[in-house]
Amino acid sequence: MKQFASKKQVFTIVMVVLMLIVSACQPAAPAADSGDDRYGGNLKVGVASIVHLDPNDVNQYGLNEIVQLFYETLFDRNEDGEVVPLLVKEVSQSDDGLVHTWKLHEGVKFHDGSDFNAEAVKWNIMRKIDEEKPMGSMLPISNMKVVDDHTLEITLSRLYTGMYNILAVKTFSIYSPSFYEEVGSDGIKTQASGTGPFKVDSYTPNEKLELVKNDDYWQDGLPYLDSITVMEVADANTRATMLEAGEIHVAVGTSIQSLEQLKLDENIKVLTGPSSRHYYVSMTNIYEPLDDKRVRQAFNYAIDKEGILEAAFKGYASVADVTIVNEAVNGYSPAATHPYPYDTDKATALLAEAGWTDSDGDGIVDKDGEPMELILRTRKGAVPGDYETAELVQGMLLNVGVKVNVDVADTASFLAELNQPIEDAPHYDMVNLTWGTFTGDAEYVMKSYVACGAWPPTYWDYSHYCNEEVDALIQKGDEVPTVEERNEIYAEILDIIREDAPTLFLFNGLSTIATRSDVNGLYLDPAQTIWPVKYAWLD
Repeated sequence: MKQFASKKQVFTIVMVVLMLIVSACQPAAPAADSGDDRYGGNLKVGVASIVHLDPNDVNQYGLNEIVQLFYETLFDRNEDGEVVPLLVKEVSQSDDGLVHTWKLHEGVKFHDGSDFNAEAVKWNIMRKIDEEKPMGSMLPISNMKVVDDHTLEITLSRLYTGMYNILAVKTFSIYSPSFYEEVGSDGIKTQASGTGPFKVDSYTPNEKLELVKNDDYWQDGLPYLDSITVMEVADANTRATMLEAGEIHVAVGTSIQSLEQLKLDENIKVLTGPSSRHYYVSMTNIYEPLDDKRVRQAFNYAIDKEGILEAAFKGYASVADVTIVNEAVNGYSPAATHPYPYDTDKATALLAEAGWTDSDGDGIVDKDGEPMELILRTRKGAVPGDYETAELVQGMLLNVGVKVNVDVADTASFLAELNQPIEDAPHYDMVNLTWGTFTGDAEYVMKSYVACGAWPPTYWDYSHYCNEEVDALIQKGDEVPTVEERNEIYAEILDIIREDAPTLFLFNGLSTIATRSDVNGLYLDPAQTIWPVKYAWLD
């Protein structure tokens, strides 16, 4: 596994100015040859959930891994995390950086037989902007002009350095406008018509997805596989057991304990790599007692992060040295590297300062006669170490007198309940979560996790945090001409967030995936944990 690209490499504006051609940026595939033994076979994959197929709904856990099988984006990420052209062939821009011209690949067809062209691209992007789909609102596009069938001119209202990072995210998958007009917003949840290497043959929600090779795929020689079967297997340990038994070829998301066991099996490969994934526990900033910054800070001091790593992660994660971004993300600031140390005395003192002491000696802090008892919601097996982290956090907070009840939910209902207005959601005080910076850039985190406008269902600020000073700095970051100046502003934001402590800042994860030894060609994308199956083949 190659190491993740440097922060300068992740930032894409340099890349697009050079007008890279897609064939120079992506792994080359040979033309199909009947004598090439890579061709053929059915790949069986186990995942935590397959709720639906709509690429616009980025709230579904694991959706990126699913939609990349049959949809494609204008830009993509290679093995080093760099943004490269995909459906776009080449890019140029004006001297002032406001007008971008895209040349699209010709001869590409959607699965329904309609043409992939500039009109289809314009329709897809404008729909996301007009309907305020996630991340569409981040694009400052003032005009899109179809120059010819395969040339599109995009005009920005201001300089914007993050556009290509966003356009590489799977929520910007391009699908057939005529298909959408036929099936509508409900139909796109169960059917698909993209340009990808595989086509949807059948789909049973929350059960199974059958895909067949797209014989008309525009990249010569790809894919190698004849078909893919994706099965929903909610329990991570069951996925691991099925992999060991040879019932599936790929297990996406397994427990740390399972990974350790799988590594001992000579018939299994465990792939690991750098990741932008951040483990954290959101604290609901608008509910007592977590509306008090001192309580949130106390919780951060109360957590022995090294202890959790040793007990639950076994080397598959590292302590987060910056609050919400790590070294895999452009916008990481070494100047902001000061995590909360483990200090139960400090935690106890801050709780007392906020009025929470153990007045009756029962081991639980109280205030005005009311004990502090909180609900922590978590999944089990959606990502490595999730449930184990929740249990350990529960015990560590009890050590400073806070009673925490852990509430376990399956992945589908967990996210469905969180991604709605808080007044409609079941009550929770804390939520055990991870996020991946899908764009590889800190702007995504700033605008979708900490900005005042990022509360669900718009984005994913499950802490319901809001600081107007942070919002003003995010806006200021949009207005400076260089990414270096913007990152200096972001460093200020990181310091403010550390002080405000809207969440428990925990770990940086690793990307992991386990496969049978006869599976070849897969790699992990550090920004999105994607395994591009079009390059996969079976021995």
